[in-house]
Amino acid sequence: MENTIIQEVAVPSDNFAMRALSSIDFVDAFKGQIPNGCSQQIDVVTRSIFSTMPTWIMKLLDLRNTIVRPLGLKTSIDPNLVDTHQGKLAPGETISVFKVIDRQDDEILLGEDDQHLNFRSSVQLERKEEKCWVIVSTVVQFNNWLGRAYFVPVRPIHKIIVPAMMRHGMENLIGEASEGA
Repeated sequence: MENTIIQEVAVPSDNFAMRALSSIDFVDAFKGQIPNGCSQQIDVVTRSIFSTMPTWIMKLLDLRNTIVRPLGLKTSIDPNLVDTHQGKLAPGETISVFKVIDRQDDEILLGEDDQHLNFRSSVQLERKEEKCWVIVSTVVQFNNWLGRAYFVPVRPIHKIIVPAMMRHGMENLIGEASEGA
C-alpha cells in the first residue's frame, strides 16, 4: 500500500524496549497510522506486522542464515514459518520467528538473546482522539565484537525492513477488515 506513511520517530518514553536491556547500543522507532475500519487490537496488529513478511525480506533472511551459519550464530530464523495461533499472545510464545517477552494491553515486547547481541522490538499502540497509530521500536545490545561487526550491514537494512514490514502489516489489516465486512 503505497499511501501508507511510515515515519521514523523517537521511541516513546514509556516503551517496554527502552527498559528491557541493561545497555542499549542501537535504537530506532517507526510509526504509522492504522487505517480506519481496521482492528486496533494489539495482538492482531502485532501478528499483522510480524506473521507474514514480504517475499524480498524472506529472501534476505534466508541469505542471512546462510552467511551467519559458519559464524556459529543462531539460524533459527525461518522466514517461511507461519503463525497459526489466533489468541492472545503471551510471554514465552512465539510469533513467526520472534519470542514474546512481555505484554500489556497496548504493547507487546518481542526479542531474542544470542551470543553476539540481544534485541528487543516493541509493538505499541498510541491512541489519540479517534485515531490509532502503531509504533515499532527496536533496541539492540552488543555482547561482543561479533555483534558490532554483524550489525554494521544490518543497520541500514533494518531501517528499510521495519517500515516495509509495517506497510505490509497495514495491507494485511485492510485485507482482514474487507473480508469481515
